[in-house]
Amino acid sequence: MTKKKQKSQKPIEIDAHFKYRCPQSNCGFDHWLSLTESQTKGFKVVCDCGYVFKPKKISKIKIVYADIQPVPVPEPEKVIEKPKIPVDFKNSCVKLLVGYGFTKDESVSLCEKAFEQNPVTSSGLLIKYILQNLEKLNVNN
Repeated sequence: MTKKKQKSQKPIEIDAHFKYRCPQSNCGFDHWLSLTESQTKGFKVVCDCGYVFKPKKISKIKIVYADIQPVPVPEPEKVIEKPKIPVDFKNSCVKLLVGYGFTKDESVSLCEKAFEQNPVTSSGLLIKYILQNLEKLNVNN
């Protein structure tokens, strides 16, 4: 069995109804008229209250079809994960920085920031990078 893609179909006939309210101030009864009735010249409505009124004649109804436009699908934002320093590696670098006179908190912050910018596998290279880029790494931020 083959499946065919169906085209959008337009209606073959209109079956519209219009709601009219009795203009008598103390009545307010609603009357439903079909499109054919509201297009008929001289059509009159007799309300239950006895009031007779003529609805305004409707000459035509225009149907406006919506444009079919593809809905743009937003691309998911690419999340770039910053490299995380391994715990043992960080601990060994922190010990070295504490030996140079940094506090433990400063050392941890420097190690994490430096590793994000320059992920290396040698603690000596990371310490060298930290000491060369102290101003750029700025411990206080």
